[in-house]
Amino acid sequence: MKRFRRPKLKSCELRMYWGKLPHDNPDIVVEWQGEASMKRDSHFLFYALGHDKPDINAKPLFSKMEPSFFKELELRGYDLTTLKFSIMKKNWGGG
Repeated sequence: MKRFRRPKLKSCELRMYWGKLPHDNPDIVVEWQGEASMKRDSHFLFYALGHDKPDINAKPLFSKMEPSFFKELELRGYDLTTLKFSIMKKNWGGG
């Protein structure tokens, strides 16, 4: 059985990785460490990469959906259990 370790986050870091939350099945995890506004950023990151998008050329709109970034990676043969993404927030004088 694989042991999942929770990585330690730096201040102002937004991170996405394959992991497991307590009492949950393994899946893609998005975490943040810093100001409260980063919670919205974590939701945006997961939405941008994890949700299907409508095909803008299809009529009527939403009748055909394009696969999410994660689904597209899996279709191309990538292993999502190796996913690691991290980005730091700029220090733009906010403190």
